Amino acid sequence: MIRKNNCIFLSIGYTLLLVGCSMSISEPSSSGTANSSGSAVFNSERIIELQEKSPTGAAVRKGYSIIKTANSFDPEKFVEAGGSVVSESNFRDGYKYFLIKTERDDIQFRSAVRNMDGVLYAQPDYSIESPKMYEGSSGGKGYRKPKSLLPFGTGDGNLQDDPEAEKLDWGLTVTHALEAFKQYDAHDAVNTVLAAIIDTGINGKHEDFYDGAGNSVIFYAKASMAYGVPSPLSSLQIVPIGDNWDNHGHGTHCSGTIAAFGNNGKGICGVSHANTKLISYRGMDASGGDTHATYSCLGDLAAIVTELRKEPGTRNSAVLHGLPQAVIDFPKLTQTTVPVNMSLGGLAMSPYEVEMLNKALAAGVLPVIAMGNDGKTVANFPAALQGVLAVGATAMNDTRAYFSDGGTWMSVCAPGEAIYSCSNGGANWANSVSPDVKNTYRWMSGTSMATPFVTGTIAYLLSIDPTLSPYRIKTVLERTADKIDSKSSYGRYDARGYSKWYGYGRVNVLNAAKAVQEKSVPQAGSVYSEKAVKISVKKSGTAQQEMRVWVYEKRTGVCASCGFTDAEGTVSFYGLRSDTEYEIGINADGTYHTYRVTPSNDSDTEYTFLL
Repeated sequence: MIRKNNCIFLSIGYTLLLVGCSMSISEPSSSGTANSSGSAVFNSERIIELQEKSPTGAAVRKGYSIIKTANSFDPEKFVEAGGSVVSESNFRDGYKYFLIKTERDDIQFRSAVRNMDGVLYAQPDYSIESPKMYEGSSGGKGYRKPKSLLPFGTGDGNLQDDPEAEKLDWGLTVTHALEAFKQYDAHDAVNTVLAAIIDTGINGKHEDFYDGAGNSVIFYAKASMAYGVPSPLSSLQIVPIGDNWDNHGHGTHCSGTIAAFGNNGKGICGVSHANTKLISYRGMDASGGDTHATYSCLGDLAAIVTELRKEPGTRNSAVLHGLPQAVIDFPKLTQTTVPVNMSLGGLAMSPYEVEMLNKALAAGVLPVIAMGNDGKTVANFPAALQGVLAVGATAMNDTRAYFSDGGTWMSVCAPGEAIYSCSNGGANWANSVSPDVKNTYRWMSGTSMATPFVTGTIAYLLSIDPTLSPYRIKTVLERTADKIDSKSSYGRYDARGYSKWYGYGRVNVLNAAKAVQEKSVPQAGSVYSEKAVKISVKKSGTAQQEMRVWVYEKRTGVCASCGFTDAEGTVSFYGLRSDTEYEIGINADGTYHTYRVTPSNDSDTEYTFLL
């Protein structure tokens, strides 16, 4: 473990950020112990108790390694060293990325291959735990009607044609999304928008992913894990749009919150309920997953978005091979930001993860990340990295959900308790003719559920103005959020209007949409720099690979980001605040070297450490 200031990095497994939604939800009491039914009551005293507990569950996939090599590297060398190639990825960046399985000691194997010519790094493959969730009923049990939020299905919203949402929604009401839909859907929120999700996949058979004309919301779907089992595929596989590869339900539930069709006479209404084309990746499984499977999906998404930004006739056909013809022929993508929902995270961070995140950010893909469900101020990654958008969860009484993590890296919060959305069919997920697969819904709670609400909000804003950059979107969400719960200890907002438990507040879809429609969005670079900070490390003129580079806020000492240098000895950081001085640091042979920088709004900032 490396600990520096407020930043902790542990080699520990990732978990999907989801918590169970109980059948009866109790109001907080002053006791902090239990209510009359024996279930835990989560008030401020209970949160403090939870903060004192240490994280557990270190998980590395024994026998598996992620290795990056030069494009010319011969994988037979892995076989000679006692390994076998499980998966090979090529993101057309001049390198290859391998998942290698070994029967011998994998630590010794990685040590051996690091000395091979052409190997840039070799790291463990960290495990992702299976999400723990509760399968609720559609009869309304577990649903509490808070006094302050009546009515739920307002007559001037669009939920009358979404019967499940009309009965059970609270998130679209408290965030004033229904008012935004009434005001902007007909004339302003009309542009076609791409949004993405990396999760357990999507149930492509579900009725709520089809509009009244039978068109699917799914733009394309791919998988890094085999159908119904946690086995990794040799390369990412195209999933037919009408198939159900989600054997857990987490991904389908999140996808419904983002983009379930509105006004189709069925089910619920996603936040971005029209004009959205959803990209789905199955990077996890009911029994869990791993770093390679999940972040390979992110790298693939970045590569495809990069190609879609070109004219159709100039694209690299190999990158788009096998995708639906509608994707291959899609007009040049002018949408500046493509949000990707990642309701996952953990305490570990590795070169492969950071590298894929940087590929995404460089391609205009904005990762929207769940804060975590420990009820603590603990740094989960990648949520704690600047450049992404981290989301906390609120409860039905419009206060903080007891399980939602806090921290100075949170951007905003959103509804995450007792969320009703699409189901994968439960135990019948693999039965293609089961009614459960096509028309059932379920309850879930967690920052996992709040995150797709924000992803959907971003997609909705982009349908009004697709030219918004990632950090202008982040800024408008933060500046238009509601300062909820301001009289409690959790809602103590500082001079910036910031609370470590709420970020800049709970999203207000109406306020954000109004700002976008009226073009009152802050200018690019006014809060978050749109330019990169590029750091190089050289020794005697030679590029230093796989050097860990730290970024700290100079005033607070908070760790803002961390990266690893590539084959050219360079790493780039995105989304740093333009009004903040940072300290960039590297540790070379026991000597700590630093560089101070305030990101520029005019051009990339470049600096080279000469050792």
